[in-house]
Amino acid sequence: MVFVESILNDLVYQTNLYGTQKNKTLRIQREDMLVFLGINFLMGYNRLPSYKDYWNTSEDLGVKLVSNAMSRDMFEKILIHLHCNDSTLLPTNNKDKLFKLRPIIDKLNESFKRNYFGTRQVSVDESMVKFKGRSTLKQYNPMKPVKRGYKIWSLADQKGYMLAFKIYQDKEEIVNHEFDKYGLGERVVLELTKSIWNEHREIYFDNYFSSLPLVQKLKLENTLACGTIRTNRKGLPTEMCTNKKMKRGEHDTKFLPDGISFFKWMDNKAVNFISNFHGSEVTSVNRKEKDCTSVSVTCPTVVSDYNSYMGGVDHADRLRALYDIDRKSRKWWHRLFFGLIDIMFVNSYVVYCTLFEKIPVLEYRRIVERGLLTKQLPQKKKSPAQIQKNLKRKKSAYSMPRDVRTGNLGIHHPTFGTQRGRCEVCSYKGIESRPHSKCSYCKVHLCVNEKKNCFSEYQEL
Repeated sequence: MVFVESILNDLVYQTNLYGTQKNKTLRIQREDMLVFLGINFLMGYNRLPSYKDYWNTSEDLGVKLVSNAMSRDMFEKILIHLHCNDSTLLPTNNKDKLFKLRPIIDKLNESFKRNYFGTRQVSVDESMVKFKGRSTLKQYNPMKPVKRGYKIWSLADQKGYMLAFKIYQDKEEIVNHEFDKYGLGERVVLELTKSIWNEHREIYFDNYFSSLPLVQKLKLENTLACGTIRTNRKGLPTEMCTNKKMKRGEHDTKFLPDGISFFKWMDNKAVNFISNFHGSEVTSVNRKEKDCTSVSVTCPTVVSDYNSYMGGVDHADRLRALYDIDRKSRKWWHRLFFGLIDIMFVNSYVVYCTLFEKIPVLEYRRIVERGLLTKQLPQKKKSPAQIQKNLKRKKSAYSMPRDVRTGNLGIHHPTFGTQRGRCEVCSYKGIESRPHSKCSYCKVHLCVNEKKNCFSEYQEL
């Protein structure tokens, strides 16, 4: 449901296409990609120092399940040539820094919204995908457990299902010009939640996003909104900004004519809230004292609701961080790609627990991994004679047909360059030789020196 077939087909096609652009014939099939992803899921909970160690034959290293499912050469081939989009189609004036991942990002957002409704209460917050390399997209946030990496604006429900996401590119980025009059935080909330407007959902966000125009806009769209708010925001009532002496548990309330309400509640320090659906009802929350004892403190219902429903994105991050694919790579977008794979896994886990039964994340990850590894293609077993023959690495035939090699003899002459290549004649004989010389017409490397003349032998055979 989450990892839709079109994403898998794109990965297979674009990876093979990238290999062709690099003059390599990969022949990667759909089943190979599924096994590759399954091995990465296994590496999330069965960690070894290097991915090459999973094919190690030592008793203290190696995982037989991995080596039986796929060879190390095939795994490296897919990992090196992995692609999601054709880089040759990148426009010269393109401002999309996520061009390499754009197809998978768009299809995931469509898939996440289509397959699961989510809880009535949702929250908007930021997630981080760890990355310490060089990239213009990398952000630093000292308030998050993952301080350096890619920032992802996320809309998640109470179970940790991510309904929509948007990877942060630039402070001035405007995708939907319908919201260009709003600030960055306001635009993020409006763009992520537009698909759930008019459903009377409750949306919670923190003071980075909240403002009076944002809450008013959501109210016009029949969407309930609530969040903490900074005292320097425009439109905040004056009495909410003054440093009035208040005891713990006391609060002030202000209602605007359009139904927007402001709350100032005193905890250890004053906290301000804004909402378009809360009233003056009072409840209580449990707070801790300095001696770690728990006490009940009176508060408006907006405080209790905010504490209960704001943690959807954080819950999704916790599920993702348990056994994430912590793969290092020189390619900046690999971290994001495997981060999106982990988000897909968490979403599928939430759907599974909703439809069937709640099981531990590790058990579900093992179920998914073992299922993917069964997708392997049947491998032909080589006979001992074939294995011995392949050890010599002898070529079966020349790359050029006889008519090309022996025809137009007047235009065949040796040339010398800086790039070395394997000699066609020596390769045919099973000899390792990499000369600088090659045929001007056939464009194949051939030895031409005082010890041997493969050039003339090549044209005679």
